[in-house]
Amino acid sequence: NIPLNSLEGFIRQIVGWREFIRLVYEREGTKQRTTNYWQFKRKIPKTFWTGDTGIAPIDGTIKKILKTGYAHHIERLMVLGNFMLLCEFDPDEVHKWFMEVFIDAYDWVMVPNVIGMSLFADGGKMATKPYAAGGAYIDRMSNYCKGCRYQPEVRTGPNACPMTTLYWDFLIRHENDFSGNPRTVLMVKHVGKMSAEDRAQINLQADATRVGLDSI
Repeated sequence: NIPLNSLEGFIRQIVGWREFIRLVYEREGTKQRTTNYWQFKRKIPKTFWTGDTGIAPIDGTIKKILKTGYAHHIERLMVLGNFMLLCEFDPDEVHKWFMEVFIDAYDWVMVPNVIGMSLFADGGKMATKPYAAGGAYIDRMSNYCKGCRYQPEVRTGPNACPMTTLYWDFLIRHENDFSGNPRTVLMVKHVGKMSAEDRAQINLQADATRVGLDSI
């Protein structure tokens, strides 16, 4: 009586994905663990150990992890991992954080999934594209945006969603990387249509968001 999609998802995780991750770790783990493709150096703020960043999806997920030691793989990849990528945190910092807070934090699991898939810090050994997304994705996949003062589609200004601002700033900063990838080339076409003023405003607000996380 189990729905086929639930059965498939469970079997694929146990029989397929975990074995694939283990093989990636055995073959590429050392290279992945020591590669910082983006050359990010930003430290993770203390608020990531308390769930007090001021950004609802991040804080809600962190506080759940602090209580249970666990989070769904979408929360790991597209909420936390995505946000940490957009914040440009050092992969070593992110790896350490995931290893400390999750009950299932084995190195063979976290290196390919976090450094390879979430952060794309290995430059593509694990995934074919960076898993970067803005507030619109969070709005589609959760209830966090309902009643929020931020608007998921707005990039700049007082009502701009921080994740959306960071997302577009990330695309601008790494436009060359995205334009050379068939899976992300459409994303940066929108960047090419932006005026210099729009780009500058996005950069300023994104930097302010990152600095704000450090100062909370």
